[in-house]
Amino acid sequence: MKSYTITILGIFFSATVTFAADCTEKFSWLPNSESNITEYVIHYGLTDGGLYSDKVSIGNPVPVDGRIWGEVPGLVCDEQYYFVCTALNDAGLESSFSDQVDLIASAPAYETPPVSGTITKVFGSAAEADYVGTIQDTFLNLNTTTSSPLEYLNTYTWPENMAANAIIMKVDLSQLPGNAQIQNASLQLYSYEAGGDSIYTISAHKIINRNPNLSACTGYTYDGLNEWTANTSCYNNIPLAQADINAAVAVNNLDLSAGYKSWDVTELVRDWQAAPATNYGLLLNSDNVAAADSYRNFISTEGSDANLRPKLVVTYTVNDTGISSPTGFKLLN
Repeated sequence: MKSYTITILGIFFSATVTFAADCTEKFSWLPNSESNITEYVIHYGLTDGGLYSDKVSIGNPVPVDGRIWGEVPGLVCDEQYYFVCTALNDAGLESSFSDQVDLIASAPAYETPPVSGTITKVFGSAAEADYVGTIQDTFLNLNTTTSSPLEYLNTYTWPENMAANAIIMKVDLSQLPGNAQIQNASLQLYSYEAGGDSIYTISAHKIINRNPNLSACTGYTYDGLNEWTANTSCYNNIPLAQADINAAVAVNNLDLSAGYKSWDVTELVRDWQAAPATNYGLLLNSDNVAAADSYRNFISTEGSDANLRPKLVVTYTVNDTGISSPTGFKLLN
């Protein structure tokens, strides 16, 4: 794919150009802000500098994801072409040429316009997942046991007012578009077993300092070998990752009922989208102000019933990065 930006006197003719096998060129641009626009025209030719021998009327189609899409078919592959765009109003008056885009026609895979409007995708291996296998999970205990193969995820307070379990999850977000604007992200786990306090607070935290290996981490180490940062928060000073998390990004006060429970992790997913290298996962912490033996347990990604597995539901729009909103429409006299 190649990207360009040309300007139609305030209409910004963007900037995404792809080619089909027949060297059709696809363009997209933000629509003009005036209400009386009836047509956009792409002018093109083999001569640089304003002598455009051909043109294609795009009409005035309904925007897709906020942009007008049009294409110029039937070009000769490997030829150098020059393109400009104009806009017409309902009086038949046409704008001057936009800035020129020049390129050599080629034929990589063809790209269709994006889905219109707001998009929602489900990460994880739940039944309705769009991106299967994108969640890993485990939980830490006050021992050296690895829990990743288990079909459940435990939170537990013991003794009183001390976390004794902590859930760790990682989400692969690589299939999100690079220009996605995250509107909402909801982490959802199915609670199947509860006990102790009638209300039990579980907080979601961004993991920092250590990048855990979920197939090997324990209450003592983040990768089966190297220790979590030392702290005194838990029984017998077992670290349990308590010094390797940021302040809570979301809190849920859970009753004793079964069903899906959710945490709003929008800001966390935005952070990961902006800086993927910081995605060490998240930690769901047991209530550290609760009676001993209080707990809430959840179905893990390994759960046999796909309808009950964890999921991250992300709603986003596609951002036209670097393209300003159009201003006025200036007509030729």
